[in-house]
Amino acid sequence: MDIWIWAAAAFALLLLLGGLAFVFAPARTTILVDTATSTARVEQKLLWGAGPLTYKRILPQSEQGVPMAVFYDPSHIGAALMTPGLADATYRAVQGLFALKPGLARFELLMNLPDPAQTRVIDTAAHAAMAVAPVALRDSVVIGKCETPGAELHAKFELMATPGQINTIYNNLKESRSGREFAKRLKRKPKPVRRPVREVRAP
Repeated sequence: MDIWIWAAAAFALLLLLGGLAFVFAPARTTILVDTATSTARVEQKLLWGAGPLTYKRILPQSEQGVPMAVFYDPSHIGAALMTPGLADATYRAVQGLFALKPGLARFELLMNLPDPAQTRVIDTAAHAAMAVAPVALRDSVVIGKCETPGAELHAKFELMATPGQINTIYNNLKESRSGREFAKRLKRKPKPVRRPVREVRAP
C-alpha cells in the first residue's frame, strides 16, 4: 500500500515541477504591435523553444487586420499621446525588454498631427525619456512622421523570457498612472467641435 502512496506523491511532484517549468523556464518570445492592423500580441514557445506555442492577445482577434480606428483620429490620439508621464512609463517597459537581451528590437512611433504644438510636446517627452538610454536602445527607437493623419505604432521584439517576466513588464506599464490615463483617453469619445454661428445680415 505504501508503494502506491509514494508513487502517487512522486507523480504529483512531477506534475508540479512540470507546471513550474512551463511558467518559470525561459521561452522563445516574440512581441508584435502594429496599429495599422490592430495587432498586439505576445507569442511564446515554452521551454527554451522546445515546448508548445502560446499566444497572449492584447486586442481582440476579431479586430485584427484592420487599422485601429482611434489611432487615425488625429485630435483623439494626439490628446492620448500627450498623457503626462507616458513617455517615461513606455521607456521603462522598453528598458525592461532590453534587459532581457533581445535578438531583435524595434519600436516606432510615427505621427501626423494637425497641431504642431502637440507633435513637439510628444517628441520632446520621448527624447527626454531616452536621454540617458544606452546607444543600442536609442538606435532601436524611432520617433518620426507618417503619411496618414493620426499616429502609427509599430514594435517587434524577439528574445528569451519567462511568461512571468513578460507579464511583469506589461502589467507595470498597464497599471502605471500614465498607462491607466492613456487607456482612459483612448476610450474617451472626443468632444464635438463647436463651430461659430455665422451672422446673417439683411441685404
